[in-house]
Amino acid sequence: MVFKHISRVAAVQMMYQKDVTGEMASDIVVHFNAVLADDERYRHINLKFFNRLISHFDENIDLNVLIDDTFDGRKNLNNASLLELCVMKVAIIEMIFEKTDIPVIINEYVEIAKEFVGDNVAGFVNAMLDKISSRIERKCQTEA
Repeated sequence: MVFKHISRVAAVQMMYQKDVTGEMASDIVVHFNAVLADDERYRHINLKFFNRLISHFDENIDLNVLIDDTFDGRKNLNNASLLELCVMKVAIIEMIFEKTDIPVIINEYVEIAKEFVGDNVAGFVNAMLDKISSRIERKCQTEA
């Protein structure tokens, strides 16, 4: 659904802002929601879904360790782009906390990676999310 896609894109952007600034998501969410409200690109955002995703950003889940443990030696956290990492982090959060089918999640975030970083990393993001999906424990919430 396009409304969820827009929500996922916005969540990746907020994760990027969080990682760049080092602030807690809870500290930047008010400003970020104001930006979403003023930007025409986000007029169809599913705010309920977006807010559910970002509500888990500050939880005690070491996403970097999960990602780093999955690298196959070609890359690691030090040479992956911040955007690649942010895409994977939000995808992992959705895998853990939402009931969305894992293949749907992987497909959505591969498409988002293409939008942000380009087609050349889509295969890498796909492979990483596929490996990570088999290692996570789901704590699903309801769909919206």
